Amino acid sequence: MTQVAVEQPKLINRWIIVIAAVVVQFALGAIYSYSFIKSPMKSFAGPGTDDTTGLLPFAFALLFFAILMIPAGRFQDKKGPKIVAIIGSLVLLSGVVLSGIIALPGSGSIWGMIVTFGMIGGGGIGLVYVCPIACATKWFPDKVGLINGLAVAGFGAGSILFNFIYKFMATSALTLGPTLIFAGLLMGGMSLGGAIFLQNPPAGYKPAGWEPPAPKPGATAVVENWETKDMVKTPTFYLLWLMYVMSAICGLMVIGNFASKDLLNMIDPILNQVTVYIAAIAGACNAIGRIFWGKLSDKIGRVKTMTILFLVQAAAMMMFSIPTIATWAIFGNLVYFCFGGNLALFPATTRSFFGAKYMGLNYALVFTAYGTAGILGALLAAPLISAMGGNYTGYFILFGCMSLASLALSFITKAPVRKT
Repeated sequence: MTQVAVEQPKLINRWIIVIAAVVVQFALGAIYSYSFIKSPMKSFAGPGTDDTTGLLPFAFALLFFAILMIPAGRFQDKKGPKIVAIIGSLVLLSGVVLSGIIALPGSGSIWGMIVTFGMIGGGGIGLVYVCPIACATKWFPDKVGLINGLAVAGFGAGSILFNFIYKFMATSALTLGPTLIFAGLLMGGMSLGGAIFLQNPPAGYKPAGWEPPAPKPGATAVVENWETKDMVKTPTFYLLWLMYVMSAICGLMVIGNFASKDLLNMIDPILNQVTVYIAAIAGACNAIGRIFWGKLSDKIGRVKTMTILFLVQAAAMMMFSIPTIATWAIFGNLVYFCFGGNLALFPATTRSFFGAKYMGLNYALVFTAYGTAGILGALLAAPLISAMGGNYTGYFILFGCMSLASLALSFITKAPVRKT
């Protein structure tokens, strides 16, 4: 009896998924350009608006980014990445465009910006963000660190384009509205364009010719696919979370103040004229750092790479605190380079420690550390700078010490072992 061969479904080229992921993340990366609209945002809110108030839309965007990742992670684990990413893209577009409409009169309440730009726009980013990361790494179990780095490199690189848009369009509170409307349409359109290509591989997928590596002699095999309820019972989860908070806050405080006129005037007023070009290099460093640190972690291990990153980042923060043009440009870019590594290492480590099946929800919970860092940094900014007499030196040294605290925790962070 003749057997009929069953035709296997044709798979999409997995590199198309990576390209789509990068496009999506590029659109979301506009959030890192916020320092270029902080001044017009403060002018929009009225005279006497301090740094804390001016940073609130950014802080709430980061907070809701992290919060909405939790239901997004659960939903995309069940329904797939495409539908969640499309919904999130529409929410993002709506939030940023609405913030632009609110800003059209040239003055108003900062709370309108917090709700639209921060809560809605940031929530849209949170809905989208985890989808391309979780999706792309499922297609590349052989290159998890590298693909995490590539997938989120777009997020770092997105600020390059939006730095220029915000710098040259949002010149005052009166031009803030049209700028945000344009940016919202561009961000939403790019995110939607990439989202439609996202899809998970079939169950049991393995790249041709690849087999999972056997555990090294004497090593404990990592237990795959921890459910979130089990993950949160492990010390490893809390160590990852604390390291993420303290490391991310370093980069976020540099990013949030990189183009601050107060900081630039303290160093040299001429920097106000060239900031956008240095910031473009910083955005590239942010993107390259994600690829570099992710690739390095594939070679030497996740936690060992974190240890090196935290040390380099702490040193860069200490040097960045010295108010000269050279230290601002060189070590500011180095902080961006290290900060980008956080966004590649922590998802890769979450997947390596807790498995791929529940990656969406598991990493969403780990990522709440990033939102916590954002809101804490914004709330502490003005009081700390005021307490230090308007001098940023001690401010950045303090956050550099937080990176050293992450370094210390990295020495006791190990893969979890399921209790029997």
